[in-house]
Amino acid sequence: MGWVDQVPRAGNLYIGGLRALFQPEVMHESGITHVLSIVDYDVGARDQLQGLRHLHIDLEDLPSENILQHFDGANQFIADGLRGEGGVFVHCAMGKSRSATLICAYLMWRDGVTPEQALDQLCEGRPVCQPNEGFMEQLRLYHRVLRAKDEDEKRDIVTQWEGNRFRGKAWEWVSDTSRDGSHKL
Repeated sequence: MGWVDQVPRAGNLYIGGLRALFQPEVMHESGITHVLSIVDYDVGARDQLQGLRHLHIDLEDLPSENILQHFDGANQFIADGLRGEGGVFVHCAMGKSRSATLICAYLMWRDGVTPEQALDQLCEGRPVCQPNEGFMEQLRLYHRVLRAKDEDEKRDIVTQWEGNRFRGKAWEWVSDTSRDGSHKL
């Protein structure tokens, strides 16, 4: 595990923790042109981000957070950044849960794989990746959305989840079955 780890079979897509932003030589050597930050605070790396396209998503690493609402925008940002000679660095605080979730969503969208397949692929390059339980539930939900036959079905899937989604504290999460009835990892 390094400052920035390349996602296998995903071009110039990288994942890591916040500290990588403060390693300008590593960022430069990796050819990073786009940075996607998913943390619940200002990263404060203004000098390091100069000349780079930057998207910041303000979100905590809690199972109750709605990360699903950011998948489409993050997917588009990553896809745009990977066009041409660019490289995309996706980070959260530790490069383990939030950033892993967004990269899994991107791989699912791009390749049509399951959440588990996307996470397995990601872990080939960064073994510590482990989205929290609520984020895994949302990746499974996203898989259903991506397979839906039309926009009405997509909307129904998300609306049903929104009405029943977990809103409690992390320690209140039920460990055997998620809110949508699927088994958790």
